[in-house]
Amino acid sequence: MAQPQWSDREFAAMPSIAVAAHELKAPLALIRQMSLLIEDGQLSPAEAQLMQRRLTLTAERSLALVQDLARTVNVQPTLFPLEPVNPLALLTQLAHQSRDMLRLYDRRVTWPRTGKKRLVVANPLLLGRIMMNFLDNAMRYSEAGAAIRVTVRQAGTMVRLGVRDFGPMMSLAEYRRLVDEMTTRKSVRTRPDSSGLGVYIAATFARAMGGQIGLIRHRDGLTFYVDVPLSEQMSLL
Repeated sequence: MAQPQWSDREFAAMPSIAVAAHELKAPLALIRQMSLLIEDGQLSPAEAQLMQRRLTLTAERSLALVQDLARTVNVQPTLFPLEPVNPLALLTQLAHQSRDMLRLYDRRVTWPRTGKKRLVVANPLLLGRIMMNFLDNAMRYSEAGAAIRVTVRQAGTMVRLGVRDFGPMMSLAEYRRLVDEMTTRKSVRTRPDSSGLGVYIAATFARAMGGQIGLIRHRDGLTFYVDVPLSEQMSLL
């Protein structure tokens, strides 16, 4: 049974430059390590090919994080206009974009395929980046072969897009510690690779669209979600 949930107001801490640098240091160190292993020449051709693919994906994910952080500085309607967006179509695009990453790390995602075709008021780029950040976080904490569940449902005048993982539970105290103490670069016990930077980015993008992000704790994992306004236009037939 789902535990009580909390939302955007509890994710309000602004990450410092030091925190951003700390988060980018880890993937850069990993890229360097993988590059050295490839240069060493001790890997088999198959191992070298796999390592090269992981190196490329790590670099792409790091670049996307930097681009997202830069966007938070100036999330203006003129740069990121809102429009009617079909969330199911958007998730279909994300399923295609994340296919190689999920296959490489042996993760499985269940995507919503059917249901009432609602339109939301959003910027497709910002909404897509929120969901990709949630998916990336879920991938870190789901065991190999375990399912990650992506959902879409209406919640009053909002539409909720969620990413459910089946990793270790995070207590409210742990998450508050993670967000409130970012300047000391502390980590939480159950999810040491999590950070407030991705949450801050997602919250900033959501607010720019008139929405908010939230988190639901389960006994066997977490659901990160974003609520965005339901479009007043007629639903798709």
